[in-house]
Amino acid sequence: MSPSVSLRVSDSDSTACARCLEIKSRSDLDRMLWCEGCCESARSRSSSQSWIVGFIVAVILSVWIYLYIQPSDLVIGGWIGTVLAAFYVSARVAREVLYAVKRINNRATDQAVPPRQDSH
Repeated sequence: MSPSVSLRVSDSDSTACARCLEIKSRSDLDRMLWCEGCCESARSRSSSQSWIVGFIVAVILSVWIYLYIQPSDLVIGGWIGTVLAAFYVSARVAREVLYAVKRINNRATDQAVPPRQDSH
């Protein structure tokens, strides 16, 4: 016979967001127990930081192309396209990596303050 598996079902349909500690319905939380607002704020921060990373990568690539490849005027448009593509792709990759790091580290949980309960 196979061992029996018991599933614990909580009596409550709501729980606290792991990041902001606000009580939300479990259906409004994702698998890491983050609410939609916390996910959106982390994505927003990651997005703005990723453009900085993309810009730095594009500048480094531009300097490398200018100093070592020394492109002719005939194909300069191709090199500009290469730098712009590197800017965009590196920014997109950086956004996903930064978002994943924010989710894994979950630093806001350490600093979160539970919402005040109104006692009437």
